[in-house]
Amino acid sequence: MEFNFRRALARGFVATVAAASVALAGCSAAVYKVTGDTMNNIGQDVMLPYLLTTDDTNIACASGEALTPLLLSFSTVTTPPDELEVLMSMVGGSCATNRAFEHEMLYLRYSREKNITAAQDERIQSKRWHAMAAARYYKGYQALVRALGEPGEKCPMFDNDFQQLIWLMGAGLGLQAALSDVASNMQVGVPFSVAPKAERAAGCLDTAEGNKKWWGLPKGIRAALWTIVPGITPQGMDPWQELAAARQIGIKEGVRFTAALDALVSNNSSNVERVRSIIREHATVVKTTAANKDYRLVDILASDQLLQMSDRMWMQATGTRTPIGAYGTFWNDKKEQPKLDQNLMDDLL
Repeated sequence: MEFNFRRALARGFVATVAAASVALAGCSAAVYKVTGDTMNNIGQDVMLPYLLTTDDTNIACASGEALTPLLLSFSTVTTPPDELEVLMSMVGGSCATNRAFEHEMLYLRYSREKNITAAQDERIQSKRWHAMAAARYYKGYQALVRALGEPGEKCPMFDNDFQQLIWLMGAGLGLQAALSDVASNMQVGVPFSVAPKAERAAGCLDTAEGNKKWWGLPKGIRAALWTIVPGITPQGMDPWQELAAARQIGIKEGVRFTAALDALVSNNSSNVERVRSIIREHATVVKTTAANKDYRLVDILASDQLLQMSDRMWMQATGTRTPIGAYGTFWNDKKEQPKLDQNLMDDLL
């Protein structure tokens, strides 16, 4: 009798512990889900809107890379924050692109100095960072697909402006993923189908209202892709004229991201004079037209890309980056001759 009682007591204890464990596990899961939902809401409603108003891209990179694993880890316990991941991938990809650029600058410097081994090493590192950028951009594009559907099939019904923004940014990530993968010697293997799908996605907002609201970006993304992907340009459209028109919208609205897109594909097409013209224009307008305060970070990212293009040209020609205060000018610009005072000349004769 005593033996049976002890055995029953032991069974009851084990059952109690098991039940408590299940209850605690269920409680933890519920806590994690609430925490994940809260973090997702904070990220979308508070963190990102604030981040978009900042003008320090280095802090944006550091915070984006640091917080991405934390925010995305909650996808295991609650609804994945796919919309948030699109913008986080844009920031993370930009960080990797910047590092690729720094190695490219060293490659150009060592090449000028005939230090072939060091130049080759920097070139390899640059390509590795381009591969990282392509992978991050492409992950952002895939997050867009999960959040709002496959671009190119049909236009989604947008619930709010935030969804329109990530739709456009996601389409832009498709373009950036393809370009970064090419720069990496196709290490990532971004599908060739991404680019035309991104073009059709941008078409969903390529209206007069959409271009005004989003700084000419819908038109700019489409036109940029027309210069890259054969056979997708609508009949009667000139990609370069459309890019110029989109760039002017961006200038007027205070977010010059389309200028960076224009310069990027112009450089891809070896149109150096167009790149120079865009940089000169940008150097002037940033002094006369204030950035849109709600999307200052996007404008600064564009400025950084244009400065990098200027630095690359200066480095190739002179061995140094753009001199301080010389952005918008180039080493071989003709210097204006000083005008002589005619009265003084008359006195000397």
